Amino acid sequence: MENTFKNWSWAWLLLSTTIPALSQTAWKPTTATITFSIRNAGINVGGTLGGFSGQLLFDPLKPETGKLSGSVETATLDTGIGVRDNHLRKAEYFDVATFPRISLMSVSLERKGGTTYSGVFDLMLKGTTRRVSIPFTFSQQGKTGQFSGTFTINRLAYKLGKPNLFLSNNVTISLWIGAQAAELN
Repeated sequence: MENTFKNWSWAWLLLSTTIPALSQTAWKPTTATITFSIRNAGINVGGTLGGFSGQLLFDPLKPETGKLSGSVETATLDTGIGVRDNHLRKAEYFDVATFPRISLMSVSLERKGGTTYSGVFDLMLKGTTRRVSIPFTFSQQGKTGQFSGTFTINRLAYKLGKPNLFLSNNVTISLWIGAQAAELN
């Protein structure tokens, strides 16, 4: 009888710690805007990246159990100036022929308060993976959600060009992702 009770206790403990982790909301991306900006010759220049795809498992009340990942296509890089875009797509910068995607995958997520969160992510860009911290917000209305965050990287850490007196090393990246919810069980 005592053994049966212990077995049931262990089973209950296992289920009670596993079920909450499985109770996660899958968010299907419906739209995404990925922008970047950098100072070039003292002027802020920017552009966009498209072709977003991702897997967004996120519960705003339990972000630590979530997983956020996404990627964009490097060939979609658009600064509004074709000559510049073609230059940035070459091997010295994004090398789109060899590295067709930029990927981001969460390592840890935490709630800071209200709709504000923070995540540690692995950013894979041009064959280099580095950890980045990204503060972000998540807002939800019914089954519609919006993720939004901004962070800065050093372009030289990802082999994007060479040191340059006119081009800043810091690149600011902004993410905005709209999504629809579907419960996972």
